[in-house]
Amino acid sequence: MAVVGWVFMAIWTGMLVLFTWLFIREGGFNQFSPPVEIGIMALFWLFSVGGCRFFFAMPRVQVTIVLSEVVVRERWAWRLREERFALRKLAAPVFSEEKDSDGDAYFKSTLTLPSGRKVDIAEAHDKKAVQAAHDRLIAAMT
Repeated sequence: MAVVGWVFMAIWTGMLVLFTWLFIREGGFNQFSPPVEIGIMALFWLFSVGGCRFFFAMPRVQVTIVLSEVVVRERWAWRLREERFALRKLAAPVFSEEKDSDGDAYFKSTLTLPSGRKVDIAEAHDKKAVQAAHDRLIAAMT
């Protein structure tokens, strides 16, 4: 889901840059008074900056277990964090049910790394999908 958010925000921000350039080039869109149009453009930029901060802060998480070594890779659009450690130091992931902002059930499988940092390995409204990812990780750990 992180990649979908990154692509969405890149397209949204690109379109906003285009509309801002047209707005400046044409001296406004002449639909409302100039202060109202400037306020509308400012609100779009405010929401765009907030959306970029939210979506580009989401990492893609990949957990690889080979023999007795675990590699946890978190990729953001412009950086990568990788941690390696022995499998015996890793605790089993925790499956949890939470509520989203609408009050609907939201499921997560969270892995606590030896450093104490928590990484969500799967999260969604679909319990079966999250449970399947959770079970795959547990099976790989045994």
